[in-house]
Amino acid sequence: MERFPFLLLPTLSVLLCAQEPVILQAPIIRVRLHPDEAWVTRSGRTRVDGAGIHRLDIGNLPSGLRLEDLQVSAKGPAGTRMGDVAVRADVRTVTETAEWRKLEGERERLRDRRDDLESQRDSLAAEQKFLRELQATHAKELSTRLAYTLPTSQGLTEFGKSLQQRLAVLMKEERRATRDLNDLTKEERRLDAELLKRQGEQRTAPSIVRVELTTAGAGVVEVELLYRQTQARWRPNYEARLSEDRKTLGLGLYAAITQKTGEPWNGVRLEISNARPSRGLDFGMFDGPQIVSLDYSSPGSTPIKFAHSERALAAQSNTYSAAPPPPPPSPRQATAVVEVVASSSEAEMVEEATGLASTWVLEGSKDIPSDGEPHRFRVTGQDLQPTMTLLAVPRLETNVQQVARFEGPGNLPLFPSATVTHYVGAQRLGESQLALPAPKQPFQLGFGPYKPLRVSLRSLDRKEEQVGTFTKERQWTLREQVIVSNDGGEPVEVEVQDRLLKSNLETVKVTMLPETTVGSEERIPGVRTWKLMVPARGSSTLTMACQVRAPLDGRLDGLD
Repeated sequence: MERFPFLLLPTLSVLLCAQEPVILQAPIIRVRLHPDEAWVTRSGRTRVDGAGIHRLDIGNLPSGLRLEDLQVSAKGPAGTRMGDVAVRADVRTVTETAEWRKLEGERERLRDRRDDLESQRDSLAAEQKFLRELQATHAKELSTRLAYTLPTSQGLTEFGKSLQQRLAVLMKEERRATRDLNDLTKEERRLDAELLKRQGEQRTAPSIVRVELTTAGAGVVEVELLYRQTQARWRPNYEARLSEDRKTLGLGLYAAITQKTGEPWNGVRLEISNARPSRGLDFGMFDGPQIVSLDYSSPGSTPIKFAHSERALAAQSNTYSAAPPPPPPSPRQATAVVEVVASSSEAEMVEEATGLASTWVLEGSKDIPSDGEPHRFRVTGQDLQPTMTLLAVPRLETNVQQVARFEGPGNLPLFPSATVTHYVGAQRLGESQLALPAPKQPFQLGFGPYKPLRVSLRSLDRKEEQVGTFTKERQWTLREQVIVSNDGGEPVEVEVQDRLLKSNLETVKVTMLPETTVGSEERIPGVRTWKLMVPARGSSTLTMACQVRAPLDGRLDGLD
């Protein structure tokens, strides 16, 4: 019995320690941005006085946090173990700073001011309406009196003059009220933006995360808390800066970050990731064989039932009727089509080659207010040595474009369809969307028209006729000419591109005619390319000619 008090003391100390949670201050130190969400990291340290179970509370967190939105880690003295993690809402707490309360008071005053101005404007409008109706009645009465008698003009004139003066005063006051309302609207927008920035200073029922730690002794413990925020994201932007001498092209990736989480991110380390942690990772698998059976329930038909398992077959699901194939179209119903073959996009493959789950850490600490506005930060960049080309596509436009071509930037992530802003030196030229080239083709960016050059496309011949001795066919003969004119004082080389005509039917034949200018090549599938040397203050031409044969029946598309 003498030892009983000594056995109770350690147990009592553990219980007391477990019953007294410690408030842990954990500021935001890091934010990882994803395309559709953000993971915010808070870190805090505290000292525990002895061994036992310790409960740490991290408060003033965003409202509505869930356990599945949290990741918690802890470290401390040797033998430290992390136990339960819980999240709850502190419904008794409403945090409002003095600045927030001041802004709220200012907003109420602006609302009262708006009510006064709108009431004044409505009153002025009503009085003007009454006076205009009275003015119309006075004019009608004056006309009636003039038709029958000659009234004294002094009274009528004074009354009409007083009406006009009062209307003028009312219109002046209404214009002043409208200007005051416009100024008030600007002030309200400024105040709303400031309130949005300080949204984190007014939060009802913030979340509290409780972390349970068991330590073997006294020491310093450090807890790191990560939680997901869906009101934050980033979008890729590119800047393409061509040097004045056209020898260097700087291509930089920027992140446009938007967040309205209610928490200002001040002095945090930013990480940009193109991974999507909320992406579903389910994949399909077969759950049994595909079973084919016959059902003769309706005479004259043989419906075939398909099922991927015995269970699905028993449920009579996925039932299809086997119908005979449609008869082949008659010659008069057939349609001949001439296809313009375009290059295919390899966006997915290129993106995978650059990495589907990459993360970039931005230099220094960043500040991003919770204002819902995009804030732009540089992620990475690369200097390239482009090949400058003068490119003409006369079937699409009359300008000759300056194009920078370069090999795929190996260290730069590529996001198809992201906005690219083009510069030459410090001059902004415009925007485009990042397009990924066909396989084995270079990237290219346009930097505006080359003014000394003009290009035109003329139709020389477009003839349709019937040909053939025993089997009659239709034949189209197409001849076109491209003219590139140079008003400059130096000869230049121009690359001219045009699409090929190709048929997807054996009965439709496309033949290139001998008068077509030689020297074309098909770098891009379905696109011909010529190189023309255009003399100074002169011009160069090339001819494109082909014949298309098709049966008499059917409609031919694709010659436009």
